[in-house]
Amino acid sequence: MIEQRKEEHIRIAENEKVVSEHNFWDDIRLVHQAIPEIDFDLIDCSISLLSAKLGYPIVISSMTGGTQLAKKINRNLAAAAEKLKLAMGVGSMRAAIEKPELADTFSVISEFKIPLRIANIGAPQLIDQSRKAFTHNQIEKAITLIEANAIYIHLNFLQEMVQPEGDRRAKGILKRISEISSSFPVIVKETGNGISREAALELRDAGVKGIDVGGLGGTSFAAIEYYRAKGVNDEEKMNSGNTFWNWGIPSPASITYSQVGLPVIGSGGLRNGLDLAKSISMGATAGGFARTLLNSADASEESVLKTISLIIRDLKIAMFLTRSRTVSDLVKVRKVILEPLKSWIDLYE
Repeated sequence: MIEQRKEEHIRIAENEKVVSEHNFWDDIRLVHQAIPEIDFDLIDCSISLLSAKLGYPIVISSMTGGTQLAKKINRNLAAAAEKLKLAMGVGSMRAAIEKPELADTFSVISEFKIPLRIANIGAPQLIDQSRKAFTHNQIEKAITLIEANAIYIHLNFLQEMVQPEGDRRAKGILKRISEISSSFPVIVKETGNGISREAALELRDAGVKGIDVGGLGGTSFAAIEYYRAKGVNDEEKMNSGNTFWNWGIPSPASITYSQVGLPVIGSGGLRNGLDLAKSISMGATAGGFARTLLNSADASEESVLKTISLIIRDLKIAMFLTRSRTVSDLVKVRKVILEPLKSWIDLYE
């Protein structure tokens, strides 16, 4: 069942239109500097994230695990992460915890020297559902399995509501996040619906080490679950998936809401290096890429490297044309915010 669900997610994401109706990165315009006064070849894209030194401000976001197809994808992504010195997270490790025979579909990334490896567990699995909550020891085993430097706790409650086998309980999640954060470096990650200012403050107070906003604008898991429900003719879940297809907080707005003194990973709809530059200009430490890399990762290591190299080149061009010699300079770049994003940005002003 787990393997089937994981492969369905991959194939739907690859082959169906599962993005939200509007990509909010298009509502940001960086102001062009006609006289750059820097040398392109001296632009420095390196950053530090959770004490790890990265070659570029890129996190290969959590995508998959739990099937042999996922093992191939994770291996290709990990090889690229090693060569380019990028951070990488794996998909939900529930499959490895519940079925140890699937562990190698995640642990394959341990074969590579990745500067920041991020394990991953779903928030719904931290409390009792139809199954017992994962224990401290099980979470520790997931971290050890991939020799992780940190662990994602992903928030996917909309997905749970629209998937046929979704978990319905959420009371006590924040307390469990706090407990786990006292033992392990935790990054809390949304999965397509964004982080509000209230949530960011609660997560900071819970002791997490970073926030991955995973905002509206990219892959909609309501859309993915719509197609899964359609495959089994579940009209109720199809209806909910369609209704909430575009639910959430736009990624750029989530970045601004999450400025609470923690590193922020700006993810959700990033397509290229210009979107990455915009993400950092809004206050992100790094940008997270997932679906943009999926087809390449399904093909080969070389294909992943080519895709990421194009992202890096466009990031450097954006830096050059905004007079940004370092990644931190991008935060000071002048920009224009258009509607509908502007109203979201103004919400907490």
